[in-house]
Amino acid sequence: MNEKFVEAEQKISSYLGTFFEMIGESPELQTELKKPDELYVNLQGRSNFFSEEKEKLAESLSVLVQVFLERQCGLEKDVQVDINGVKLTRRRNLEQFALDAAEKAKKNERKIRLNPMSPVERKWVHIALSEIEGVETYSVGQGEERRVIIKPEK
Repeated sequence: MNEKFVEAEQKISSYLGTFFEMIGESPELQTELKKPDELYVNLQGRSNFFSEEKEKLAESLSVLVQVFLERQCGLEKDVQVDINGVKLTRRRNLEQFALDAAEKAKKNERKIRLNPMSPVERKWVHIALSEIEGVETYSVGQGEERRVIIKPEK
């Protein structure tokens, strides 16, 4: 593991630890470096503060931690803060769905339009399929209607 990541991990733990201490919470923190250049931070907590409906909290914390990383550690990484592994489960399910859709696109030699997704979900699909031979992906649409197209390569 890279030294800068270990230092960043310690600083993030301290930063978030202080934040949660101030509001009377004490989640368990797990960090993982994912490819490409993505830092995954999972907060495990038992109180209602860490309920599955806290997606906006996770998004806000992601932005704060990303800015903190850039300014305090000089690291420019995409940061995904998750609460009790909800995003990770969603990501794994979406990646498997994308892999299945890619196989279908290749088999039927037709492009497949996925349902509209958030920017981070589209990124997960593009990353999951980037190393799959025989398909390419691109996004179309605007705003909340933006979606991924999986197309067989010719």
